[in-house]
Amino acid sequence: MNTLHFEKISKFNRKAEPVSVALPFAEGALKDKSSLVIFDGNTPLPLQREPLGHWKDGSVKWLLVHFQPDLPGNNSKILTFHSENSGAAPPPPVQKVSVKPQNDGLCVHTGPLELTIGENGYDPVRDVSLNGRPLPLRFSGFNILCGDEKLKSNCAPLELKVEEEGPLRAVIEVTGKHRRPDGSDFIDFRGRITAYAGKPYIEVEHKFIHREEPEELYFDELALRMDAECGEDIKLALGEGFYGTGIRKGADNLSLTIDADTLLSQAFEHFVDSFYGDFWADWSGDKGGAALSIYQAHQNFPKAFEVDQQGITACLYPGQSAQPAKVLRGMGKTHRMLVHFHDADTPLEDISARSLQFQLPDRPALPPEWYRKNNPWVENFFPESLPRKLYTRFNLLHDGRPKALGMMHFGDAPDSNYTDQGRGKGETVYVNNEYDRPHACALFYGLSSQRRALDSALVSARHWLDVDFCHYHPDPLLNGGLRIHTAYHAAGKVDISHQWTEGLLDYYFLTGRSEALETAQAIGENILRHRARPRMNRTGAGSVRQNGWALRALAGLYLATGEERWREESTKIVELFLDWFDEFDAMLAPYTSHSMPRVPFMITLTANSLARYLLVEKDRRVEQLLVDMMDDLLENCLGPDGIFYYKELPSLQRTASLPHALEALAHAYRITGQERYLKIATRQFATIVDSPVSRAGTKKRKDPSGAVFKGEGRACYFASDYTSLLIFAGEAASKGMLNWYEYPFPKED
Repeated sequence: MNTLHFEKISKFNRKAEPVSVALPFAEGALKDKSSLVIFDGNTPLPLQREPLGHWKDGSVKWLLVHFQPDLPGNNSKILTFHSENSGAAPPPPVQKVSVKPQNDGLCVHTGPLELTIGENGYDPVRDVSLNGRPLPLRFSGFNILCGDEKLKSNCAPLELKVEEEGPLRAVIEVTGKHRRPDGSDFIDFRGRITAYAGKPYIEVEHKFIHREEPEELYFDELALRMDAECGEDIKLALGEGFYGTGIRKGADNLSLTIDADTLLSQAFEHFVDSFYGDFWADWSGDKGGAALSIYQAHQNFPKAFEVDQQGITACLYPGQSAQPAKVLRGMGKTHRMLVHFHDADTPLEDISARSLQFQLPDRPALPPEWYRKNNPWVENFFPESLPRKLYTRFNLLHDGRPKALGMMHFGDAPDSNYTDQGRGKGETVYVNNEYDRPHACALFYGLSSQRRALDSALVSARHWLDVDFCHYHPDPLLNGGLRIHTAYHAAGKVDISHQWTEGLLDYYFLTGRSEALETAQAIGENILRHRARPRMNRTGAGSVRQNGWALRALAGLYLATGEERWREESTKIVELFLDWFDEFDAMLAPYTSHSMPRVPFMITLTANSLARYLLVEKDRRVEQLLVDMMDDLLENCLGPDGIFYYKELPSLQRTASLPHALEALAHAYRITGQERYLKIATRQFATIVDSPVSRAGTKKRKDPSGAVFKGEGRACYFASDYTSLLIFAGEAASKGMLNWYEYPFPKED
């Protein structure tokens, strides 16, 4: 069970490959991070270990571990780890990465590579030496062309923060503002540089953030320039491809653009959250050179490279694009690049292999049994007995989501239902990862160990962190919140019923990136501001799910951080719901001007949030409230077929498959022990699994918003359904109630 599995990916051997893994531990299982040792066979490996979360008793809940195993080409590999006293200790690494202050910034040394991160402008690096030899390369920063102004990142003071300082990985965060030609500051940025022990490459990030007063800005170009001194034997190269990488070589100018037409003409079949293709440029002279690779360039098109005798221009938004990039107030966008410094004689095939490794890195997977035993989410998301056929449905729901490609769109999806309803006023409505897709994907990864589920969790959380999260707005009810599903992601409001924290917290624990924790906490603060309005504290004054989803978000923050303020506000919401049911003998809420109908899907969502609160604090009153809510729905909201309907008004009593009701009925069963709740839920389950699943295989098309779409239908089904189906099935399958929903010979492999 204590294994790390590296699946077969690359055909090349990888010597001392930098990898990371986040290990969860049960309460009391890991008292000290130094107890954790990873073995390759019988040999302990050098480690860098960082606790990211703790249980109430002080023991480690999440441990982020960096290490550098040898990985074989064309084969998988399994390592083992021990968290108890194994009699062994991690040896010191052969080479270490170090970060040292100097007069004008920080000096980073990886062994072969030495460079400076200056404090007076984000270049991003300067004074680069490889194996003790200065390289003839100089960067001129990330420059944005906004109208007739060029905004530069390399000429304003910075704040440098060392997030990790080795010995295997160093991470430096950079914050500052771009500067106008007149010397004034305009457009925030957040940078990040990651260096690895023994490696001649670094990862560089740049995130622009629109915190200015104009509601819309239009960026005509975003580019990073690397200039090189003229020398002898200059060689240029470009690499691009989604099967084999096509490499173009020459001594004169080379250029290549990825745009919408590129994507429409390429018959790619990869799951794009994991991989699409490769895109890099290389400049090399007699003293050495560097290759730049743009991470997920196709997914975040348009992108371009221009390579000439004087260096490389990485066009993160090319100036020749068909339309400027629209950036609404509060939006941001992160670009990530690999900068691979190398000797003059380094083969292009090696440069291409390293770039592909950047695009599709090795990630070790834990077995589901480890998550079951060391469950950091507490709720039983890892049941032992599930129909194999249910895994198929999960896969289809997960993979069938429509895809949106484009710089401001990747990681999100269009929703045809919302669009057809006219919510975008003629424009495509993006779902904004409604119902917490990052969280559902992270949980599915833990259950199934399937890599693409992890990649989906990371990609959709990254989109939240950049685009859907409102980084700034003068209205405090918008500032620091997640935007509701809307046209162009950030055109809509922030609603207390459409904010989630658990997926962002998962992203933090899985990656160690502090901005995800900061963002989750900012969303919590935004919810508190919404909750402070008198209307939100009156029974029957709004929809049931508004405070219901707020309860889920705040309880998630408390379970992850232990901060008492989140528990206190969660308790206030619970007390409101107790009063609400007492006053109306049901969870009634306003709808039309003359009605307060029961809305089963909102009520069951809220019942499930009450169940999450019971993980925070056991309260017999809350248990009874949950049961009473479900009894009331069973008495009043079932159609003649015994299936829940949509809403209580006669005009809305259409049959509705409610996955959230399955989970709520499972919670009622847990509280009472009465199997009738599971039996009724099983009936609902049968209607759900009879419904078709959207497929992603429709024709690709270009949207006026600038995106390229593939697939159609509802974009939120997986996030909406996953945890509810799972919690119900975990209870029902153990009782034999789902034996009918199974493949023949399910136990035969």
